[in-house]
Amino acid sequence: MEKNVYIHYLIGELESYVIDNRNKIEKLISNQKKISVQDSVFIFDKFSNSLRKTKDLIKLSREINDRDTLRTISIISSETVAWVMFTLPSIESSMPVFLENLIVYDRHIIDALGELLLEFDEFIETPEKLKAVNPEVFNMINEISMTFGHLSKMIEKGAVEN
Repeated sequence: MEKNVYIHYLIGELESYVIDNRNKIEKLISNQKKISVQDSVFIFDKFSNSLRKTKDLIKLSREINDRDTLRTISIISSETVAWVMFTLPSIESSMPVFLENLIVYDRHIIDALGELLLEFDEFIETPEKLKAVNPEVFNMINEISMTFGHLSKMIEKGAVEN
């Protein structure tokens, strides 16, 4: 029972985190023609953290037996990946980084996110499969999360005046 409470807390936390940051990022995008360097740092950091939280939640799913909880984890994971995947191209033209140079596991980052989205959509239909998720899914989420985290740090360091 304790584990279930913790899982539901993490689900709620991820959902709140994504909704809150999605709204902030949508405002940044709609209010500016060109996104500033600091806004890019903010966006990449939020992408990184949301994917890291998703990975952590999926890791814990192996210990869950409740089908509805597994389905909920699949849904919030799918929504998180979709948010990142569909927001990224809309900010590409104003980012200080070329999107085509973002490669994860020999795939363009959008393609890697698309593959993850398809995986999670399958888990929504058959939540039991989430318990036996392929380690490559963990690794891909982790790599994408780390890529955004590194971009955030690199851009932030590059913006510091000497």
